[in-house]
Parts: sequence; structure tokens; C-alpha cells
Amino acid sequence: MMKTVDLVVPCYNEEEGLTHFVEETNKVIASIPDCRFRYILVNDGSKDKTYLIMKQLAARFDNIKYISFSRNFGKEAAMYAGLQHTTADYVVVMDADLQHPPQIFPQMLEAMEQGYDCCATKRDEREGESFFRGAFSKLFFRLSNKLTDVKNPYGAMDYRMMTRQMTDSVLELSEVQRFSKGIFSWVGFNTKWVSFKTVDRELGTTKWKFSSLFKYAIDGITCFSVAPLRFTAVMGGIIFFISLIYILITLIQTLFFGVTTPGYVTTLCAVLFLGGLTEMSIGILGEYIGKIYMETKERPIYITKFSNFEDEHNEEKEQ
Repeated sequence: MMKTVDLVVPCYNEEEGLTHFVEETNKVIASIPDCRFRYILVNDGSKDKTYLIMKQLAARFDNIKYISFSRNFGKEAAMYAGLQHTTADYVVVMDADLQHPPQIFPQMLEAMEQGYDCCATKRDEREGESFFRGAFSKLFFRLSNKLTDVKNPYGAMDYRMMTRQMTDSVLELSEVQRFSKGIFSWVGFNTKWVSFKTVDRELGTTKWKFSSLFKYAIDGITCFSVAPLRFTAVMGGIIFFISLIYILITLIQTLFFGVTTPGYVTTLCAVLFLGGLTEMSIGILGEYIGKIYMETKERPIYITKFSNFEDEHNEEKEQ
């Protein structure tokens, strides 16, 4: 029996490379006759002509479906929207810049046939990446694996193929503050990791700035761990214990040697240290409270403005 595969592709300002992505991916799909592929392109509030390109591609190819958001909700929301609309036996999540090479599809399908629930990718060292960015990435994976219950190898990417069962399990986690790498790991299931060497994108420019990556890393830790909160509690306990010792020493000195003139440097260092620690603790608490606040609002993860899935539903009703 022919297997069906849905390709979930988040898109943000991809007018330059989207057509090229579909054409190159079609070449790979054509070499896999045992599967029927369908694209689910998700326009994440692009400011360019990405939506118009999607419509043109849908008119050219009958296996292309698209969803267009009312504004930019972020890649996590785009992935969730695409997954919600999947119905295939296998589901692939990938980017539209060809840095997630479709040539890996046969390897992914082979893993599925071997009984794996997921075939996920991790990147090797990337050519042209700055030392600072590479070091930050390694630090994030180390901290994340130590502080959270979800474990991912260094270089783990969102690019993966999942079974229908695993996809449905991922969709059961409907929180607004999403971190898909952690969610994919948290739901469990047997995962086979394959590595590949990433290359610079051929068309367009990257949408990820360092500030975005830093925020993404913070979300990755705070969404799946309360370790930062425990850290502030431990630091508070240590400082309290040191303070008691210092008070005891001061009392003994006062009783036996009289009152001494306090040192300006000691006072200044103590005030700055405690003030900085207090601000950091408030910031960590604020990060968690902010997430609770957003979740309690129960706002939708995304809002659809246009979609050709509606046409599909109308055809079903007519039949």
C-alpha cells in the first residue's frame, strides 16, 4: 500500500527561494514512487510576496496546500499550524531554504520501515559559522541537557520525519509558549538520528539574528525546567548562611576588640553583589511568571487569514 507523506514547511519572507525549493524537492519526490507527497506551506505573516508565490505554486501543483497567517506568529506557531492540518502516514517538518536537504527523504523512510517512530537530523560543524555563535550553540545544548528532562544531541534540528502516532502526540501539547525541539523529545518514541553537513542557503537571507537565537535558547530551558528557580533558591540559602557567619564574626570582634570603622570597599562590594543577585532573581521569576501569564490568557497559537484547505473542505461537502 502506498504511504502518504505531508511536508510541513514554515515560510517567512521566502519569495526569492520558495519556487526553487519546491522544484528541487519535486526532483527528490519523483525518485520515490512508493510514496505520495503533499506540501503544507505555512506563510508566517511574511512582508514580501511569499503568499502570492504560494498561490501560484498551488495553481501549478495539485499537491500543494497553504496556510497564511494574519500576522507573524513565529516559526513555532507555523510548525504547529502545519502539523494540525496533516493527515498523512508520515509527517516531515523542514525549512524552505534547502538547508534541510530533501535528499535525506529516502534515508528517513528507511528508518520508518525499520520500526522507528521518528528520524531526526543533527548538523555537523557548519562552514562559515563564527566561533562565538558555535560556542554559544554548544553551551546551550550542554546546559539544556543538564537542566531539563529532554535530551537532544549537539546540533539537533527541527528537520525530521515522524509517524502519525508521534505527530498526534505532539499536537496534544497545545501550550502557547512552544519549544518544538523539547516537545519532540518530551513525547518520547524511538528516534533515529542522522547527521549531515549544512551549507549556506542559495537564495534569500537568514531570518535568525543572535538576539533571536538567545531568546530561543532561554525559552528552551525555561519551558522544560525549573532549575533556574532552584538556582536562585540555593544562592539565597548560601548567602544567608554566609551572612550569619559574618554577623557572628562581627559580634565577636565587637565584644572583644571594640567597634572598628567599617571598610568602604567591603560595603560597596556587598551592596553591588546582593543588588545584582536580587535583580537576576527577579528576572528569572519574571520569565516564568510571564509564561504563566501568557498561558492563562488562552489565546490561539495562530490566526489564519487565507488557506486553500477551505477549498478542499468545500469539495468534500459538495460530494
